[in-house]
Amino acid sequence: MGVTALLFYSLGSFAGALHQEFGWSRAQISSAFFYTTVSLVIVAAPLGWLLDRYGPRRVAMVSIPGLAISMVLLSQLSGSLTLFAVLFALAGVLGAGTTSAVYTKAVNSKFHAARGLALGIALTGLGVAAMVLPLLVTAVVSSAGWRFGFLTLAGLSLLAFPFVMFGRMDAVPAGDGTPTHELDGMTRSQVFRSRTFWILLFGVLLVGSSVPALIPHMLPMLTDTGLSPGTAATIASVIGVGVILGRLCVGYLLDRFPAPFVATPMFVVAAVGAASLALGGTASAPVSALLLGVCFGAEADLIALLCGNYFGLRAYGFIYGIVYALFTLAVSIGPIWVGALFDSTGSYHRALLIVAAMLTAGAVVFLALPRRPTYGSRAVVSAAISEATTA
Repeated sequence: MGVTALLFYSLGSFAGALHQEFGWSRAQISSAFFYTTVSLVIVAAPLGWLLDRYGPRRVAMVSIPGLAISMVLLSQLSGSLTLFAVLFALAGVLGAGTTSAVYTKAVNSKFHAARGLALGIALTGLGVAAMVLPLLVTAVVSSAGWRFGFLTLAGLSLLAFPFVMFGRMDAVPAGDGTPTHELDGMTRSQVFRSRTFWILLFGVLLVGSSVPALIPHMLPMLTDTGLSPGTAATIASVIGVGVILGRLCVGYLLDRFPAPFVATPMFVVAAVGAASLALGGTASAPVSALLLGVCFGAEADLIALLCGNYFGLRAYGFIYGIVYALFTLAVSIGPIWVGALFDSTGSYHRALLIVAAMLTAGAVVFLALPRRPTYGSRAVVSAAISEATTA
């Protein structure tokens, strides 16, 4: 129910109605999320500082109502493309505390030996959003209009508030004053001097620019082939199934195998999905959507887990905020270049092949990561917890 899930997965459902009412092109509509991610990049460092200082719960309690307000404002648009972009940027500022940076901080600080699986379970919520939002928002927009579609998103964003208010998300649980054990970690300056950080960041940006570039276009891509909006939305929702499977399976595997050996096959599988969609058309669309979803699900798990395992938790909020913000920026740029390529060629064929090539390159980059994490191996975790227990 965070800003990236609600706006990213629903944007394609608004495309037809916004084009019909205002005449905006697909590239113009899909570029709106770019401004959200620019805002997220700008506020990434302050958000990380707030997370490390005040904890996830306080940050989320302030941000959730702010996100709802931005959605309500979007429902009041009067046709200005500039205002459309400004409001998407505002959603990024007000809703920054609803991103996975907040919730993965809570999970990473409380789970150690099975951290990958814990993160995978927590992040399946994004998969549910990918599966449900295209169907839900398409139905709402078709029956009640796009304005009510944004009001629906505002209501959905508020569903997270009671869980944040009554949940025990911070490292120090309220009431008993007992600190929850956190592993040591690198300082910010040490992370920026680390070769591993730059390899991880390059791989994340490469992959983030590929699969997510297709997701907002899946609905119009399928309707262009003659499928009905309902059938196209059903196929697009299969991405959400893949996201859930990817998050759970990858999280489980990352607890047991080196990250490069888990990430590389996932990216290769997604490349096959993109290529088959380009060459096989609608016949391969459900399988391709599933494979792309599996990869997209793996990405968020990888970022959260690898930031915690390679760099520790001392400055996790800051480091993860930077990496995830740049990843989200790459995610937002992807739909723009895919939309522009469609506007110039009238087809998604070339874009699908480019995405397949980028995923293949990303698979190679992730092979360069260290096999053993510094802060997240079972041996390191067990020793640290044992030391904390006997101290």
